[in-house]
Amino acid sequence: MSSTPEVTDGYVLCQDCGHAEPYTLDKHQNRESCPKCGGDFCGCNCCSEMGRLAVQFQTSATDVEGDEQ
Repeated sequence: MSSTPEVTDGYVLCQDCGHAEPYTLDKHQNRESCPKCGGDFCGCNCCSEMGRLAVQFQTSATDVEGDEQ
């Protein structure tokens, strides 16, 4: 099982630490908090796109690191 995040259609972005997770209505409506800092998530179109980019760059960085080892 890989720990590499997968790109999905929608994301929520933590407003405190910038952590991105796949979109769920509970996270978007602040019924779930960020597991990293306890902050609130936002799932608006802008934050969803920023979250998607963050996950893509994290995935790319993980792929590059794996190739170097």
